[in-house]
Amino acid sequence: NYILEYKAKIDAGEVIVGEWVIAIFAILVNGLEAGEFYYNQKKTNKAIAFVENFCHHSKGRSDYLKLELWQKAILAAIFGIVDAEGVRVFREVFIVIGRKNGKSLFASAIIAYEAYIENEYGQEIYCLAPKLDQAALVYDGFYQMIKSEPELDELAKKRRSDIYIADNNTIIKPIAFNAKKSDGFNPQLVVCDELAAWSGDGGLKQYEVMKSALGARKQPLIFSI
Repeated sequence: NYILEYKAKIDAGEVIVGEWVIAIFAILVNGLEAGEFYYNQKKTNKAIAFVENFCHHSKGRSDYLKLELWQKAILAAIFGIVDAEGVRVFREVFIVIGRKNGKSLFASAIIAYEAYIENEYGQEIYCLAPKLDQAALVYDGFYQMIKSEPELDELAKKRRSDIYIADNNTIIKPIAFNAKKSDGFNPQLVVCDELAAWSGDGGLKQYEVMKSALGARKQPLIFSI
């Protein structure tokens, strides 16, 4: 259990983290111990195995990703913590990562896992930021990632404004702020890039519109970095 392993290293002082990370992992461990939710090691291992065996670096190198413990613990929290029916518990995830630590790459890998492995037909996956060029960073990273892996590339078709996977009728698309036009979306996954730059009421309104659009999905996710 990577959550327990990471928490043990935090408690032992082997890993230095901020107070919010300490608090979050205390909540996760206490919830597991109290039976508020459950840990599914198989689902965790499935996500980690996919990332490490199918997802490539896309800048400066092209080898497979090798996840660190903190990344495995995050994937365990997202995909491994479930309710009594096996449905994922957490729908909103916000990760603060220092510059040049691969946050866009990690987000691209999560998009790949959702797009190819998630057992839901007709997924809509959006890369969202205030401006389209910013939203395109994670989107382009995802595209370069799958281009490096023939098994993923052969299933995907890059169209003018999105990437389409016909086998499960899934689209992956970069979008910029436009709360009014976002009302008709039905997202399975929304990756919110550079959330610190989502200033004022406009940023909050856009987030809330995308959050409210998740209602039709069984296991949706807003992943903010």
